[in-house]
Amino acid sequence: MATQGKILVYKRQGKKGITYTYRIEAGRDPVTGKRKCITKSGFKTAKEARAAAQPILNKLLLGKNIIESDITFFQFANEWLDDRKSSLKLATQHNLGISIDIANKYFSNKKMKDITSYEYQQFINDYATKVKYSTLNTRHHAIKSIFNYAVKFGIILNNPATDVELPKIKIPKKEITDLYLTKEELKDFLYFVKYKRYGGPSDYFYPLCVMLAYTGMRVGEACALTWEDVDFKNKTIFIHSTMFSKNYTHYERQDTPKNESSIRHIFMGETLINVLKDWKKLQLRLRLKNGGLTNKIDKENYVFTKFTRSVDGKHKEIVVIPNVIRSIFDYMNRIGAYPKHMHAHMLRHTHVSLLAETRKVSLTDIQARLGHSNDRITKEVYLHVTEKSKKDTARIFEEYIK
Repeated sequence: MATQGKILVYKRQGKKGITYTYRIEAGRDPVTGKRKCITKSGFKTAKEARAAAQPILNKLLLGKNIIESDITFFQFANEWLDDRKSSLKLATQHNLGISIDIANKYFSNKKMKDITSYEYQQFINDYATKVKYSTLNTRHHAIKSIFNYAVKFGIILNNPATDVELPKIKIPKKEITDLYLTKEELKDFLYFVKYKRYGGPSDYFYPLCVMLAYTGMRVGEACALTWEDVDFKNKTIFIHSTMFSKNYTHYERQDTPKNESSIRHIFMGETLINVLKDWKKLQLRLRLKNGGLTNKIDKENYVFTKFTRSVDGKHKEIVVIPNVIRSIFDYMNRIGAYPKHMHAHMLRHTHVSLLAETRKVSLTDIQARLGHSNDRITKEVYLHVTEKSKKDTARIFEEYIK
């Protein structure tokens, strides 16, 4: 046993190996006369136990409250999320809920006050073997915020996630050219989805892919578009919302997009205008064929819709949600239908690449068109393409002055 002031540290041998427990003598209860002490177990080293106990002792000496709550992680984490729901977008709520579900697998019934830094580090080490670093970092920061909130309101005295180290995960290097299509590849891909009729009766898939490639908008933004947002006369598309979806029983068109810079007008060229006009005509024909507006599920006049058979045998018109687009690309990749591994966001990166190739559009203008002020991947794609084009600078100059 080691001592440091009024802090006692004990070494214990348990099923999980050797751990350390601290105990702080807190005097006697003035009513019962019994000795009071604060204890916490599960520390990997004596040093770690003392470090966790010291701030508590300091508070005790200053006359501050050092009694921690018995609430479990499951109970507190859900209360924490409920307190925030009114100010969070549905997508953010959903992602935080996933982080809580992951942590619950390790800490669900454990009291908040009993979770140590060592145990949290073990959780992080284990989770790191299952996901990429960016996912690990996102989940860690969300869970760390839960503990910070608990410290703020005196539920616990220390945040066990504060000094945790995220394991360095070796990520296979991905070629920047795998993130986008060349001009020839884009033409080939759009030909493929149009004439190969990929996805069966998914008439919306080709015009949606053209929309993504020719505007660089996000999938959620495209799914949330209504025909009122498309101005053929002025050749603009107004983006001011996004589609959140878990499935077809839980989806919602949100009033605001991803962030403030996402609210924007995008100008259309003649190719996209013609594709959208043709799609609108086909959509109206399909609507009339399947019972007209009476079989339309959503009240909004969405740009991209599909028809699905309901329990009563009728074909209902319903909005295309992002999950459906992802599933088409996933299936395409799984069966090797197209030579290159594809995903919807690649068409956004492709838009960046082709604009950069023109050498007439700045990175700032591209980012404004895409709806963000800063994005690492956008910069990487843009700088890669423009660096490649710099090689032609001398030749272009000499040809010009001849």
